[in-house]
Amino acid sequence: MSGDTQSPDFGHADSLITVDIGAIVENWRYLDSLSGPRTETASVVKANAYGLGADKVAPALAGAGCRTFFVMSLDEAVALRRVLTETGYKERRIFALGGCHVGQEAAFAESRIMPVINSLDQLRRWRDAGSMTNGWSAAALHLDTGMTRLGLDPKETSWLLRRVEAGDTPLAGIDMQLVMSHLSAGEDLAGDASDRQLASFARLCAALPNLPASLANSGGTLRGGDFHMALNRPGIALYGLHPAGLDTAGDQSDQAASLHPAVTWQARILQRRTAAAGDRVGYNGTHQLQRESHIFTLGVGYADGYPRSLGNQATVTIAGMPAPVIGRVSMDSITVDVTGLDQARLANASHAEILGAGYALARMAGDAGTIGYEILTQLGRRPTRRYVNC
Repeated sequence: MSGDTQSPDFGHADSLITVDIGAIVENWRYLDSLSGPRTETASVVKANAYGLGADKVAPALAGAGCRTFFVMSLDEAVALRRVLTETGYKERRIFALGGCHVGQEAAFAESRIMPVINSLDQLRRWRDAGSMTNGWSAAALHLDTGMTRLGLDPKETSWLLRRVEAGDTPLAGIDMQLVMSHLSAGEDLAGDASDRQLASFARLCAALPNLPASLANSGGTLRGGDFHMALNRPGIALYGLHPAGLDTAGDQSDQAASLHPAVTWQARILQRRTAAAGDRVGYNGTHQLQRESHIFTLGVGYADGYPRSLGNQATVTIAGMPAPVIGRVSMDSITVDVTGLDQARLANASHAEILGAGYALARMAGDAGTIGYEILTQLGRRPTRRYVNC
């Protein structure tokens, strides 16, 4: 698309986000191919499928064979259940990573959502909630092994395992589908955090031998080996980004090349101008022109989800040529310097590609001083959205 001069169908908007559903499906298939037949590959579609549209992404993944989905909250889970039911996939499993909170028990049961139990308090309430859940008791148990975020903390886990060892039945009455933990640095092959978590989780699972286990997020799924247990839970890799971002090397670079980018973002050229040497560009004049320059103003800004930190950092692609973003990112626009580009090729250009083959998600995130996860989940509602290869 970066070499096209014909204007995309922006509709009434000034920028267009194209989501390639087929790419997401192929990424899931690739990730699934990394494990053996006894390991299920689930899909993490929280935060509206990382900003790309769970209502489009989840049914496509279900159609490809995905049987289990993870979201964060009950609200997300209920919406996903509705979508999957309407598209013929009502029997797919849905886990809510945030757990079941006070007063939510009946709603979990009504939509057949499985809470991920993160504390002994949640465990007791879910175990005792039979009258509110009409017998629905399916859940997962989350044990913290080093993330220090969600899950039973070490003291709670020790209490639980002592009760199990003593023949007590703290899990009685619960249809426990899964025991899980979460890697804090699955993409970091140089550090030992993941190996330590794997060893800790393996010891805990040995005390709960009848429960299917899950440790691998995207990083763990790509690491393979012992990180692959009963179920893998890739998230960001589904959407085409290796969790190591720009820091991939060796095998990780090959893995990154095997993932298909899922998003292209284009913006209209709103105005063309020639500016004099010495002119300052944008708010507070953070960029001063050193020569007479040709400047394009593009119809995308931080109100659309384009990071403000990309001012004087990013590049865009126009008619197949890279152009630097100059000056600060405004609410509704950015400015780019096209002085050094082939002006004949620019003559009929109508738009710029601001995210895509010419400027990849990992590069955008690196230039913005953030991670690709944040870029995707902060994509705005104002751009037109188009879904292809559905």
